[in-house]
Amino acid sequence: MNEDYLRKLVKRYLDKKSTDEELEVFVYLMKQGKLDPYIKEAMDTTIQQVTAEDILQPDTTIKRKNYFIPYLRIAASILLVSGLLTVIYFYKNKQTAINIVSIKNHTGIIFKQVLPDGSQVWLNPNASLSFPSKFGQLREVTMQGEAFFNVTKDHKHPFQITSGKVLTKVWGTSFRIRSIPGENNTKVTVLTGKVSVSIPAQISTMPEVTSAAPKKTEELLLLPQQEATYQKVAHHLLKTPVSADLTMWHNVSLSFENETIENVTRILSKHYHLQIQAEGTQLNQYRLTADFTDKNLADILFLICRSVHTTYVRDEHKITLKN
Repeated sequence: MNEDYLRKLVKRYLDKKSTDEELEVFVYLMKQGKLDPYIKEAMDTTIQQVTAEDILQPDTTIKRKNYFIPYLRIAASILLVSGLLTVIYFYKNKQTAINIVSIKNHTGIIFKQVLPDGSQVWLNPNASLSFPSKFGQLREVTMQGEAFFNVTKDHKHPFQITSGKVLTKVWGTSFRIRSIPGENNTKVTVLTGKVSVSIPAQISTMPEVTSAAPKKTEELLLLPQQEATYQKVAHHLLKTPVSADLTMWHNVSLSFENETIENVTRILSKHYHLQIQAEGTQLNQYRLTADFTDKNLADILFLICRSVHTTYVRDEHKITLKN
């Protein structure tokens, strides 16, 4: 498929002119990530045509047209959240008749998604997440990329995440999963609570070995400040020293009254032991009044960016608010 066709396919969807056949192709290609650059291109154009004030209007709603395809009900939408792009699409599973929600974070910052049970997931850039619109006896989600989970406690309804070959089970805890295509390892790091990490035998990629003994599931139990690493090539799961810095996921309560961004970033740096700074004199002198009660750093940065109409870039040890 050439670029012109893909660009036209996205435009027809945004203009609500897609035929049933075009919509089916649209959702299929979007799930594979092949439309990502064209969706981003279309949204960049849209963002340039509206003001930041328009984007931030609390009463702004985006109407969505429903389409019906034989055996499959699909509704796809592209949402602007405070100027940030997130693609969300729904489809009805033919066997279970459950609506599945799939999200991919196309922004350059961390995006938070609240699940049907109140659990919270913070998706890093390019991370994706799929979950049912309503949980049943088992709360199941799948993810790819890097994300931090804060799972609502419910001992009667276990919560499990599939990330590639790794299955993580929890009942109520907070932890990070890093499962990025192309990387050799998948890592699960626990901040609070208790997590079970396993490699189910039925999804093993190891060559079949003739044996009378049934396959066993490899499983590890993790406590706070412990990490499991799944080595993809060796197909081996083991406990390893914690490599991830989870400081930014600790909640704090801070309040600012007419404070400059320069002082705000200095205080945040002290609390989170990270280098956080703003770019340019104008942004540093911008004054902020805000109450960040029981918030982690990802939430605080999101709220600051929404307030001053900016964004941020992050590397391993430094966060910079862009001018």
